[in-house]
Amino acid sequence: MNRPPEDAELADVIDTLGNPDALTIKQVIAVATGAFAEWLSKSRRAIPHRLERCGYVSVKNPDAKDGYWLIGTTRQPIFARAMLSHQLQEIAARELCNRSSSRA
Repeated sequence: MNRPPEDAELADVIDTLGNPDALTIKQVIAVATGAFAEWLSKSRRAIPHRLERCGYVSVKNPDAKDGYWLIGTTRQPIFARAMLSHQLQEIAARELCNRSSSRA
């Protein structure tokens, strides 16, 4: 019970996103509201650690030297459910990129 309130708020945002297999920090920030949205925009370096506590881990793009994924025209890190195998995490990341590119 000694978890920061930001962890619960982040879990709520992930719920709002529908508990996807993969997500980006930009998606999280876009859904967040109020003081939590403000905290997220100021604390971007802390977000990966908070996502890990909520069951999401960074998935590196094996086809990119920097490990980032190209979503639309922006390189971004993607986080996938930790409970998925590495192969399924990569598939979820690729699907997220494909969905985002088709909307652009």
